[in-house]
Amino acid sequence: MSIPLSKAKYASRAVFSPRDFIDYARRSGFLGDAPAPAAAILCYQRSLFDYVRANHAVEAHPDYFGSNLQYLLDSGRSVALVGRFGVGAPAAAVMLEELAAWGVERFVSIGTAGALVEGLEIGSIVVCEGAFRDEGVSYHYLPAGDRAYPCEKGTRALEAAFDAAGLPWRRCVSWTTDAIYRETPADLAELRARGATVAEMEAAALFAVARYRGARIASCFTVSDIVADDEWHPEFHSEETHGGLEALFKASLAALSAPW
Repeated sequence: MSIPLSKAKYASRAVFSPRDFIDYARRSGFLGDAPAPAAAILCYQRSLFDYVRANHAVEAHPDYFGSNLQYLLDSGRSVALVGRFGVGAPAAAVMLEELAAWGVERFVSIGTAGALVEGLEIGSIVVCEGAFRDEGVSYHYLPAGDRAYPCEKGTRALEAAFDAAGLPWRRCVSWTTDAIYRETPADLAELRARGATVAEMEAAALFAVARYRGARIASCFTVSDIVADDEWHPEFHSEETHGGLEALFKASLAALSAPW
């Protein structure tokens, strides 16, 4: 059974907000005085998170966010890598809400995606310019609609960072879905016809939350699996996938080095 959302919902305040939670955390003593970074990179793959911790100067948040939030010391603690909080739209949306309420203003979400079309190989880099809303979270923030969109300036900053690194990339419209194990041939045919080239689990929700809260977010992916022929070809642990994730991290850090 689905619960229809009233149009009045979008003009109504929530019973409690992420700001209420952050205030509660401070009063309760489990969110101390450590400052919020100006920007955060959201990361879903444990392998990349562990790689950054092993190869970059980092410092964990001392209180509530703990080791899931690593200040990047080369950025002067102005950027943090945030990971190990789960995958999918609900987990990512909650993390974005809490970070934004704490004071983080800009975000880049990086992860893997499945290629829906020919021409995208394992390790290919794609920059998300919009996401089809086939998840549940975004409809609690924005009225029903086809797609959600990232920050334009942030997206351009990502593209410039890939160009500066000499890395090929491609713009994409993604299909954000909650049900990765129910991607049917009919779904794939419809989404391809509508312009989707990759599938993932977070972008549409993050774009909707960011728009509602006045935060700025961009997103990019590396291809980890392919369903272009309606057969699944996974390569999550390949060198190409890991290399693509490293490239996403470096470009995200570069893109966040200037204001947008």
